Amino acid sequence: MAAAAVWLVLFGVLHLLTSMAEYSLFGIAPLIVATAADERRTAIFAVGAVALTAGTGWHGNATEGAYWTRVAAVSAIGAMAVVVAGIRRRREERLARMTVIAQASQLALLPPLPSEMTGIGIASRYRSATREASVGGDLYEIIPTGHGIRVIIGDVRGKGLDAVMLAGQVLSAFRRSAVALPAIEQVAGEVSGAIRPHLGEEDFVTAVLAQVASCGELTVVNCGHHPPLLRHGGGLEPLASGTTVLPLGLEDDFTAFTARWSPGDRLLLYTDGLVESRDRHGEFLPEDQIAAALGAADCEQALDTLMAAVHRHTGGHGQDDIALLLLEHGVSPRSSANGHLAEVPVKPPVAGKVPLQADNSAQAETSLRASTPTDLKARG
Repeated sequence: MAAAAVWLVLFGVLHLLTSMAEYSLFGIAPLIVATAADERRTAIFAVGAVALTAGTGWHGNATEGAYWTRVAAVSAIGAMAVVVAGIRRRREERLARMTVIAQASQLALLPPLPSEMTGIGIASRYRSATREASVGGDLYEIIPTGHGIRVIIGDVRGKGLDAVMLAGQVLSAFRRSAVALPAIEQVAGEVSGAIRPHLGEEDFVTAVLAQVASCGELTVVNCGHHPPLLRHGGGLEPLASGTTVLPLGLEDDFTAFTARWSPGDRLLLYTDGLVESRDRHGEFLPEDQIAAALGAADCEQALDTLMAAVHRHTGGHGQDDIALLLLEHGVSPRSSANGHLAEVPVKPPVAGKVPLQADNSAQAETSLRASTPTDLKARG
């Protein structure tokens, strides 16, 4: 509005000093106001533009047809500016309502996670690649069951509203089946079958499902996803079965494998926005930076450090959603998992006694890259 006022004053002064005759330029002022103000304020500037046009050309020209043509032209421009301001205001109001709905959808898709569950520390982070969006096609959930904590993290092919809706279908199916079925591989099969009617011709969902038992045993089902990373003794070990499995929606028969972890170990589940983040030279985020971040004092600090490393590596220009879920055996983190408070009764941790030898960094890097489902991402 200030720019429009300056325009009117400046052009009026120039007309008086130089006798410039481009009266229609007064009509630019209400058009400027229409980009930021409502109809009432735009109309005030439109009336001012018409008054200046009429006043500066009145002397000796009131009886000429060209004079009234100029006044009519500025009047028409002012009226059009008022209409444009109304359209813009209604669109902004509609966008505000959609934003409220999107925030409610975020709470449904990514609900508050507890900071601790049955002796397992929990932290999570999510960043959508879509500008101004809170959620995208990545998903995660943790549910306590009689068989242990059951976890899912996944990546829906594609972006936008369709990906968000499909992610909701995955989470809905997981929440139903995780508490009803005895085996985690059965849960994967149930989720796959449940989402198949909602898939498009080229849609699929890569995911990892895990069951964390109190005895220190991890049961993992990988559905075409990146392998979880187990941090033990300062090293990273990708947990992979060595067999290729299709994503959810393309397969019903899944196989689980088991691993062990010890008190103090951390398990990172993630989506491809982490390991496929590139710098301006096309280089991936080095695994040693991931390992260093996961060695932070607590889970929250570890994920903050990891997200900062990704931001530095990509220069803040990440092209894919990132979902991170970090579990720590036997140590409760100091804050809530994803910025929301959620109370869960704390039970004493049960420590697993079987040690796990971690691979060195070179072996971990080779295994992690070999397990990356790049053939599936090429289709996306």
